[in-house]
Amino acid sequence: MGVALGAQGCVPLWWRDVVARTPSRMIGLSVAVGRFVEALFWAILRVAGLIGGVALLVVAVLVVAWMLLRRRRR
Repeated sequence: MGVALGAQGCVPLWWRDVVARTPSRMIGLSVAVGRFVEALFWAILRVAGLIGGVALLVVAVLVVAWMLLRRRRR
């Protein structure tokens, strides 16, 4: 809280505090676009990670199956 020091002591400056501390509920367009792009980026990375993980799992299963089939043929 802001105060003015004068002859009578500390006087609160309510009007200045209210104006200075009023939070804005609006966000800027650049902030909104930035948040959207960031969310889109992480969503793409999540999907890419999922596809990559599934691809690695399929490759691992195929390698193990191929090795087991080679052992049976011997």
